[in-house]
Amino acid sequence: MTSAKDMVLRPITAKKANDLVRRVHYSGKVVNNSQIHIGAFLNGKLEGALQFGPSLDKRKIQGLVEGTGWNEFVELNRMAFTDALPHNSESRAIAIAMKLLRK
Repeated sequence: MTSAKDMVLRPITAKKANDLVRRVHYSGKVVNNSQIHIGAFLNGKLEGALQFGPSLDKRKIQGLVEGTGWNEFVELNRMAFTDALPHNSESRAIAIAMKLLRK
């Protein structure tokens, strides 16, 4: 039986992420200004995508972390996972993505 630890995250192209989000996300829409696209793979197959980009309203978000510059942060714009991914995959993917973004 697979677990969330079997999932691998790595950068993917915007096209691959957008295609998956349009197919799987409940809204069927992508955020066009997403800049960072991370794919969630299980057994070598793309089963999820996380898209990060600039905040829609930077004035409200910028003050949350003291000393953060206008262009020094991104937010999670879209996250779409298929049902093939195991339980707790979303939480694990966010944790791993935060580590990748820090690098």
